[in-house]
Amino acid sequence: MNEHRTARITDVAEAAGVSTATVSRVLNGSTSVSPELAERVRQAALATRYIRNPNGRALRRQRSDMWAVIVSDLQNPFFTSLVAAVERVAVGAGYSVMLCNTDEQLERENAYLDAAIAQRMVGVVVSVTSEEESDLARLVRAQVPTVVVDRRVHDFTGDSVLLDNVRAGRLAAEHLLELGHRDVLCLAGPSGVSTTEDRLQGVRDAFADAGIAFDQSRMMRTDLRAADAEGIVAAALTSGPRPDAIFALNGPLTTGAYRAVQTSGLRIPDEISLVGFDDDRWTRMVTPAVTLIAQPVDEMGIRAAERIVARAADPEIEPVHVLLPPRLEVRGSTAPNN
Repeated sequence: MNEHRTARITDVAEAAGVSTATVSRVLNGSTSVSPELAERVRQAALATRYIRNPNGRALRRQRSDMWAVIVSDLQNPFFTSLVAAVERVAVGAGYSVMLCNTDEQLERENAYLDAAIAQRMVGVVVSVTSEEESDLARLVRAQVPTVVVDRRVHDFTGDSVLLDNVRAGRLAAEHLLELGHRDVLCLAGPSGVSTTEDRLQGVRDAFADAGIAFDQSRMMRTDLRAADAEGIVAAALTSGPRPDAIFALNGPLTTGAYRAVQTSGLRIPDEISLVGFDDDRWTRMVTPAVTLIAQPVDEMGIRAAERIVARAADPEIEPVHVLLPPRLEVRGSTAPNN
């Protein structure tokens, strides 16, 4: 470290070989850290000559001990798991969490953002309603530590923890192409949501690399509700040429697609293959179990929460942009196209 630069909490964390969240807990007097680890952190703080900013401490004392976790659809098990992971870190660091469900409504999101500022919350973890329309600039101006998860925001340059969604779409499409499927129905969410657009881009890229034309009419958009997805798939299976495979681009859409195929009487995977998204418990309990793209939701929540803890302790740390890898789980709902 440059000896002329004031040491930051990240320097202490690196010297101690721990996360910034652990450093913050030790320096704030938390008893949740083992004595041996706490001593290692204190020695690292001495070695790096870390001095806590008294003005920063005064500012933080004016804040509440509450975080806001703002998600777009709490009925989606992905977000339930995400919130649980964030809360574990928050509680361990001595904070409480206020859960905010926007239900994909921009007006509700704006109200929650304003409440976070008015209540001087320690930080906000947010999965936005719209990549283009959501406005996080107000949090930046109010100096509220903010981490974006799951979905991008076009003008936000702060901390973000996202899935590599282009890779996710590519993995699903490559799997179906390798099995000989060509007529793939892509059940997607509304436009303007970065997760949807990136996953579709991954599908297009996989088809292009394989030299196979992707039928744009098979890209069907709906809202992110299982019931609507079920209706769209049911119509696609009974009108015109039947697709030989379905890729549902999120958890609720997977639920709707699976129900529609079951109701149709078609056999999975003998007559139609299905690739879903998110490793919900039910996907492993049904027969056949669902082949799907799994995302590391716990890691996403933990890493986002640790950034809030670190930034609350040291607002000047550089932002990080984490892109987590998806995983293809091959189970019983996909098979070679006959």
